[in-house]
Amino acid sequence: MKRENKNALQRRLDHPTFRSYGGLILIILVVGILIALRSPNFLTTRNILNILRQISVYGILAAGMAFVIITGGIDLSVGAVAGLSGAIVAQCITKDILPFYLAVPAALIVGLAVGYLNGFLISRFNIPPFAMTLGVQISLRGACYLVCEGKPIGNLPPYMEKLGLGSTLGIPTPIYFLIAVLILSGIILSKTTFGRSVYAVGGNPQAAFHAGINSKRIITMAYCASGLLSAIAGIILTARNASAQPTGGQSFETEAIAACVMGGIAMSGGSGSIIGVFLGALLLGIINNGMNLLYISSYWQMVIKGLIIIGAILYSILSSKKK
Repeated sequence: MKRENKNALQRRLDHPTFRSYGGLILIILVVGILIALRSPNFLTTRNILNILRQISVYGILAAGMAFVIITGGIDLSVGAVAGLSGAIVAQCITKDILPFYLAVPAALIVGLAVGYLNGFLISRFNIPPFAMTLGVQISLRGACYLVCEGKPIGNLPPYMEKLGLGSTLGIPTPIYFLIAVLILSGIILSKTTFGRSVYAVGGNPQAAFHAGINSKRIITMAYCASGLLSAIAGIILTARNASAQPTGGQSFETEAIAACVMGGIAMSGGSGSIIGVFLGALLLGIINNGMNLLYISSYWQMVIKGLIIIGAILYSILSSKKK
């Protein structure tokens, strides 16, 4: 009996899923325990839900970023898309330009259009993704200031604030959006022809070409997914802050990239999963929350997060070479 249990445990430890994420799960547990020993408030239900609420925005951004990174690209415009989308919705409903049920689709279309623009120009003209999306980021940040007229947009209606600050069955509403996005993204990447094509294009573009995959179309669709999910994240961010800020979503692209890399998405493309993205976002959220509970200076927080991102990228590169 003991031998059978031992064999069953060994099979679970050897399972590819556990081997892929076992180390990350162990890091999450160790970091969580260390923070809990220093701060008794860390393991409270309220704080855990607060962590999940905090990672809801950049968790959704990271899900969109995963599509792009798996194809071998990068999208630095996600934070600006989020800020602009949230500003559009806030401006429309506070100035009675559009009702909420039309303002949201308008913002989503903007995000989708930006993603299409990025993907189309990158795939058709071989523009380096870093340069292309950086330029778009700067332009969209200026557009966000124009929409906000240089100042925060407040006085959002109660239903908008409830979207970001409300709860359903004791669970913050943004968490439901995060779960829905992660499940849908995971299904698309693992169970659909498009998802398999995303991995093929990022893993071996030449083999994908010989297999009859339209790489340009797949890359464009990956950036469209990133733009659409960025818009969703921006609307939730505005609702959570109860206002739209001209600087909304600023530097969130680094959080999204960090969550992807920490979750095992290879910067070289072709590998990774949404489960890893969630675990990476969760680890980042735990670190951010823990540093706040331990009253670590915001300046030191930036230093620590930067070092974590560098370490995660180095680990990703070394793992890719080893494979």
